[in-house]
Amino acid sequence: QSKLQNKGAGYQRWASVYNLKQMSKTLLFLRDHKIESMEQLDQLVQQQTAKRDALLSSIQQSEKRLVEIGTLKKHIINYSKTRAIYEEYRKAGYSKKFLEAHREEITIHKAAKAAFDELGVKKLPRVKDLSIEFAEVLAAKKQTYAEYRQVKNDAQELLIVKLKDSSQAETVTKAINSRLETQKSS
Repeated sequence: QSKLQNKGAGYQRWASVYNLKQMSKTLLFLRDHKIESMEQLDQLVQQQTAKRDALLSSIQQSEKRLVEIGTLKKHIINYSKTRAIYEEYRKAGYSKKFLEAHREEITIHKAAKAAFDELGVKKLPRVKDLSIEFAEVLAAKKQTYAEYRQVKNDAQELLIVKLKDSSQAETVTKAINSRLETQKSS
């Protein structure tokens, strides 16, 4: 209100018209979505935000699984590439001379074995199977993400309407009354 008093009559008129337009948009939204009370609006906001949060959690789990699959594939490939050298190293009786000659390959092989132990992998899956699972998880993630974007937008829209409805009610009522008085006097 103090801003309105410091501004000119043109700004006051613009602000009252703008507020009326915003309130009419809010009322149209409420009518189009058949929302008849603040309780119903609150309930819809809670439902949409809960659905949004569940979808986000699902997306995060998919991303985590994609990272696990990528890591596992990398270690399986490294393990299979360095397996022959590691077997020769074992046959050589863990010779220090052999270790120095093939340190990089043996280190990669041990790192892959450690990763399998950390992931709890007893039998190595095939890279082809992992690639198929990766594609399936990625497709599911993309589908979930598309749904997430829509639910997120719906939830934001409901939250905006809720904020407009509660914060602008008094201002818009005053603007409507002053507009009606202006029209009566004109």
